[in-house]
Amino acid sequence: MNSDTPRGPAGLAGTPLAFDTAALRRVQENAWVDPAGDAVVLDYFDLAPDLPASLEDLADLRARTSARVAESGMGLVELDTVLLDGMPALRQVVKGRDPGRESGMAYIGSYTIPRDRCGAVVRVQCFEGPVTGIREASLFPLFLDRHQGDVQEAMAAWARHPYAGGVTGGTPRNQAEDPVWDDRFPDHPVSRARRLLGVLARSLRVDPAFRDLPPFRYGS
Repeated sequence: MNSDTPRGPAGLAGTPLAFDTAALRRVQENAWVDPAGDAVVLDYFDLAPDLPASLEDLADLRARTSARVAESGMGLVELDTVLLDGMPALRQVVKGRDPGRESGMAYIGSYTIPRDRCGAVVRVQCFEGPVTGIREASLFPLFLDRHQGDVQEAMAAWARHPYAGGVTGGTPRNQAEDPVWDDRFPDHPVSRARRLLGVLARSLRVDPAFRDLPPFRYGS
C-alpha cells in the first residue's frame, strides 16, 4: 500500500469512497444489499488501473472495452465517462449469464475512479428473477414491426455489441436493454442496476487525499 493513499476511516471499508448506506444492509466489510436483494460492493486497488484507453477518448475507450468484455464471454451494455463528487470516473454496465442457473442474466454496473497508481470501484450486481426473458419477449414484436416483419433482418439488428463494429462472441447487448424501456420494466435487473447506480452517485463522496493524487494517464 502506498503511504500517501487514503485508507481507514476516510471512507467505507478501508477505501477513499463513502456513500449513504442507510437503506442498505451490510453483509461483508465491503458489501451491502438493498431491499430488492441487489448487491453493492466497494473495492480499492493499489495498482495502476487496467483501462484500455484514456478517459478523454470516449470513442476509443468504448470500442476497446466492448471488444474486451466480449472476449471475456460477457457483453457491454453501456459505457460513459462521468463526474462523481467532481472526480472523473468511468460508468459502465455489463451483462453475462447467471453462473448459478441454467437460464437468466446477471447485470453488473460500476463506477471506476482511476488515479495514476491506484483506483476505487463501486459496483452493483443485479440478477434476473425466476421468470426470465419477459422484457425481450414483450419488445421483440415491436422491433419486428419496425423491420416490416422481416425476421432475419430484425434478428440481425436485435443483438449487437455496442460502440465497435465486428465484435463477436460473448453476450451482445439487445434492443430491449435500451434505457428508454426501464420505466416499463422497473423490476428487470438492467433497470435496477441503472437505478441503483443513480442512487449511489447522488451521495458518493471522495476523500480529499485520494482526490489530490496524480490523475490517471493511459499508458503511463
